[in-house]
Amino acid sequence: MVDAFRKETRDIWAEATAAHIVDGALSASERSGGQLPNADQIALLREIAKRALWHMPNSSEEVRGLARHLYLESLRQPHTLDDDPPNEPPWS
Repeated sequence: MVDAFRKETRDIWAEATAAHIVDGALSASERSGGQLPNADQIALLREIAKRALWHMPNSSEEVRGLARHLYLESLRQPHTLDDDPPNEPPWS
């Protein structure tokens, strides 16, 4: 089954679940004051991503696909904490 944007039900579920997991992890690691995400949260997110990739078959291809997705997404909507706009695809 697909929705109006041609997304599979499992993809919709996965995006929503991932958002809850990451948001929960970030809120559990919040410290008072300072700019967010802080260094602790960045380290936590990095480790979550590494652990998730470790459990995926063909993780190298997944990483390349994610790099393409993030590059294209940042062209459409730059990340607010990035200093410079993307200038070269990460896979080039």
